Amino acid sequence: MLLISSLSTEVLFWLVTLIALVLTVVFWHKLTPTKWQHITGRVSAIIFIQVFALASAGITINRAGEFYASWGDLFGSKNQLSKIAVAPNLLAQISAKDIAQARRTAGGSLIFREVIKGATSGISDVVFVVLPPKIAAQMEANPSSPSVGSDYQVVELFPGYPGVPQTWIGSMDGITTLENLENAGRVQNTIAIIPAINVAPGQDTECLNFVGGPQVETWITTDMHEFATRFIGIDARPWTSFGYSTGGWCAAEVAIRHPDLYSNAVSLAGYFKPIFSLGVSKREKNFLTNEYDLIASLKKTPSTQHLLIIASQKDKFTKIAAANFMKDASNLIPIRYIPIPIGGHNTNVWKPFVSTAFEWINEQNPVAVATTP
Repeated sequence: MLLISSLSTEVLFWLVTLIALVLTVVFWHKLTPTKWQHITGRVSAIIFIQVFALASAGITINRAGEFYASWGDLFGSKNQLSKIAVAPNLLAQISAKDIAQARRTAGGSLIFREVIKGATSGISDVVFVVLPPKIAAQMEANPSSPSVGSDYQVVELFPGYPGVPQTWIGSMDGITTLENLENAGRVQNTIAIIPAINVAPGQDTECLNFVGGPQVETWITTDMHEFATRFIGIDARPWTSFGYSTGGWCAAEVAIRHPDLYSNAVSLAGYFKPIFSLGVSKREKNFLTNEYDLIASLKKTPSTQHLLIIASQKDKFTKIAAANFMKDASNLIPIRYIPIPIGGHNTNVWKPFVSTAFEWINEQNPVAVATTP
């Protein structure tokens, strides 16, 4: 099967493009007569080469940025996920079988991929769980009775739009960076929860709860906390939210709107008001804009949380969004701002600051102490 994110698919598409180009050049003289069959052949050959060249370039870009994990993600088909998703009442704690099937990284982390149905939102989609090296080693040593212990912090990671959870594991080097910091003793044990946020095919939901539509905010907050409690066995300590681009908005949104669930947030090249996709009515935009007004939320409920904002000075949109938000919110929530001096809106600009963000998160969280659910 040709996966959209596989190297073999990329090579095949470029190979077909090259072969078609060579054959067209070699046999072009046979298509030079002015009969309609030859004209049709010339036009078809040109169109075929252009289509495959564009598709090949798209696959290459997708492999570099990890925007889509499957053809279904690209073409807006997620029906298969609802058929295999684990129902809320069937969720069980990590088993020896889960540990044996988990992906092991070079740094010693364990990565679990689960397809679940949100207990409250009803959304069926993918969530990745990453256990840090020390906790992973403990579980592998005692798979019959796995436990995360009490010495850990929890970070929920959000990708952008388009984007998939795997971006944090792949092109953003998030998990590699995190486990290097853990192994060097620069941050404490950190459990990472990475849910899909682009759960509605073809729609940028902005991590919102739509009236009569997808309840994405509930999926990434209430449902993820319940899932993590059941699957990993963690307690009720608050998490830190961390996202880039659209995920940066999501991180700020959930932390400010759910101070009982999150203690800190990191917005990397994010923004602070929802940006709606085509198809959202004016009435719904007005309602959701008012509902997700972060400044109004902060004024209503004084915050004890901390927020880290990282934005590139060359990325005008996020630079202006950050400046406007900080102007209104600086007296409402503790904010640390780190400007990126060069670069625009892309993962190569952001990657060097992922470690900065994780170390900041660790500074905000005291040595982890168990709390009672």
